[in-house]
Amino acid sequence: MNKNRIRANDHTGRLVAAVILLYVIIGLFPFMGRVRVSDDTRANFDMANFLAEDTSPERVMLLVDPQDAFRWRLELISHARDEILLSSFAFRSGETGDVMVGALLAAADRGVYVTVLSNQVGGAMPPGYQRVLARHPRITVHIFNPLRLDQPQSINNAMHDKYMVVDGRFMILGGRNIGDRDFNPDSFTGRVSLDKEVLVYNTDPSFVGSIAQTIAYFNEKTSAPRTRTVNAGRVRMRDTAAEEFLSLYQAFVGDRPLVPVDFYYHTVPTRRITLVYNPIRVPRRDSVVAFTLLQLAAHSDVVVAQSPYVALTRRNMRQFTEVAAGRDFTLITNSLASTPNMPSFSAYYISRRNLAPYMDIHEFQSTYASLHAKVYLFDARLTAIGSFNLNERSARSDTETMLIIDSEYFHAIVLEALHDLMAQSIRVGADNRYVTDGATEPAHASWGKRFTYRAAGIIFRPIRFMF
Repeated sequence: MNKNRIRANDHTGRLVAAVILLYVIIGLFPFMGRVRVSDDTRANFDMANFLAEDTSPERVMLLVDPQDAFRWRLELISHARDEILLSSFAFRSGETGDVMVGALLAAADRGVYVTVLSNQVGGAMPPGYQRVLARHPRITVHIFNPLRLDQPQSINNAMHDKYMVVDGRFMILGGRNIGDRDFNPDSFTGRVSLDKEVLVYNTDPSFVGSIAQTIAYFNEKTSAPRTRTVNAGRVRMRDTAAEEFLSLYQAFVGDRPLVPVDFYYHTVPTRRITLVYNPIRVPRRDSVVAFTLLQLAAHSDVVVAQSPYVALTRRNMRQFTEVAAGRDFTLITNSLASTPNMPSFSAYYISRRNLAPYMDIHEFQSTYASLHAKVYLFDARLTAIGSFNLNERSARSDTETMLIIDSEYFHAIVLEALHDLMAQSIRVGADNRYVTDGATEPAHASWGKRFTYRAAGIIFRPIRFMF
């Protein structure tokens, strides 16, 4: 009797395992194989689409320092008059998250309409934030691609965009999420995520440029079939919750008063800014952003790229190195000591030897901070900045946004910031070994971390398209 029960339990366990495995395979199948680019995307690429001769009404400023990036967000929110659109892959709870929620509530109380788009997979806005925002009559909260067990392909698809548009004239767009690790408040003691963003200021309200393009893209996502709106009528919470967030925001700005800003003074001119983004359909096969960046590199003599890692399949790695080999190509990325991302960085860690002969690699040396920015410079004119990592997820499964900025002024500012990072980095030679000159010491990575990342890189190789 007991033996029969054990056999039945074993059979049930194997059946459950088989069903789970089949479910995972079905979910991942649409993202396997080659990264495909449609004929229309190939035909429509033209370098002339990203260049212009006349000065554009849109001006830009680079945001690097985490606390400055938070401050500029509060400046824009606090002086908003009509509308705020906010999209973020991750919106984490903490000091800065609380203050951001309070700032949005305060803006809505002034009559500003606020729309928040939060990701479901990987970094969803905490339910407490969703509830307190959704209850306000002028705030709408959307959840992109909510998890549905009857559609397994949705599990591997995330909204990776990070931007905020205010009054149709101001925008912050880049790679920074919302949370204490991203803004590094004085109370934060964890690993800081170092990022880069661009603040865009449209000096002419009638001009249709990158901000208008981003608004159209935002509206497309919020009205998509796979976007769910948080039902404020079903939200239950404490009546004092909104007041508590407002008090935290007021206390924060009380210690650091906000004042009107001369945005023209803080920004530099551009010729053209173009938004490039991946289609939002699930599953997606048209890799618009990856193709565009690869073509921009292929049409340039000098390329400087900053990405947290390079996690590519063998086929895409070969295509990437073929483009890099024909030009002056510099890559700035994390070291094993600085990275917190095992799945993606492990792929880079075991394949770095395949990259080193084709480009100058500089690895950031730190044990308290990690690089998270996604920036690509082409010759002395074009800068691409946004959410696209040099990995398979950005190429084939996640939504991504990049601004292609035609401006020698902004290019020079970004290049200087990258040189500052290179001064804190060590170059990897063509033989895949550090070239040390004593100016920067290698940051310590434990034996356990080295072993774990190397093993993970080997184990995850067959499913690298997921990372």
